[in-house]
Amino acid sequence: MSDSALHIFWMAFLGLTTAMLALTVLMYSEHQRSLRAARLKRANGSEKARRGGDAPQAAGFGGAITGKLRHVVVLIGERLAVVLGGESRETAANLSSAGFRSRDALLIYAFLKTVLPMAALIGGLIWLVVTRPLDLQIIMPAAIVIGAALGLSMGVDFVVNKARTARLARIRLSFPDMLELIVITSEAGLGPQPALHRVAQEMAVTHPELAQEMLQMVSEMAMTSDARGAYEKLNTRAPLPEIAVFTQTLDQSDRYGTPFARAMRTLINEQRSNRLVAVEEKAARLPVLMTMPLIFCIMPAVFVVLVGPAALSVLDNILSGG
Repeated sequence: MSDSALHIFWMAFLGLTTAMLALTVLMYSEHQRSLRAARLKRANGSEKARRGGDAPQAAGFGGAITGKLRHVVVLIGERLAVVLGGESRETAANLSSAGFRSRDALLIYAFLKTVLPMAALIGGLIWLVVTRPLDLQIIMPAAIVIGAALGLSMGVDFVVNKARTARLARIRLSFPDMLELIVITSEAGLGPQPALHRVAQEMAVTHPELAQEMLQMVSEMAMTSDARGAYEKLNTRAPLPEIAVFTQTLDQSDRYGTPFARAMRTLINEQRSNRLVAVEEKAARLPVLMTMPLIFCIMPAVFVVLVGPAALSVLDNILSGG
């Protein structure tokens, strides 16, 4: 190994050692801060002092390690969340619509988006410097390492978008069933909130995503008495045209005093018409979609059947000299 490679290796090793020491100091300072906060809460009386027998048992070494790793990821994500800039609110909305509703979802996303690709890039480059000579042949492996780091960073967005698309598709598929149940419960005499709560409970097994959204909306309406705010949050968590029309209908029913059962009946008639129009649009596109299979798969067989006998007859006449 050349002197320059050794020099780069020791510099990289020193940088990693410094980073590990800084991470250790960060974990220790955060642990001390949490201990001081707990003592202050107990001193102020906002938290009861824990007894020796009431302390929860640890979940084992694996659970403790997992908790520490999650805590470290969240801390680093807090430091790096500023990288998202003004996109943090939009990113949080996308994570929420994808089903990631944890309090630390945005921080973990920032960690996976920045630290993980950088660690892969630095580790890959150090491995190349240590194992390969510094010549022109190292350009292609270095490009592969850089591409892998970029792919790792983009893979986080791909996974989130894939989960978001799948979840919204399931919500859209279960929306007509929810409207049917709401119409039945509202015409049976239940008010808006009891009807929504009952429907959400009934759909918890068959359509858990939409049931969870409806239960959260009803809970927000009951706790805050701000129905419009609950509707807006539902639109943020499930950005679908059907949900937007549904919340708009609920808002108009609350504002103008429209009977809830009549509003839901009108909405479900409109949704049925929209679904019928969508099916008719798909049916109208079938001739266009069948053009390419018709040309490349069906027409050659038709030509063989129609033109084949005539071509064989002409070939026989030519060979026989007639």
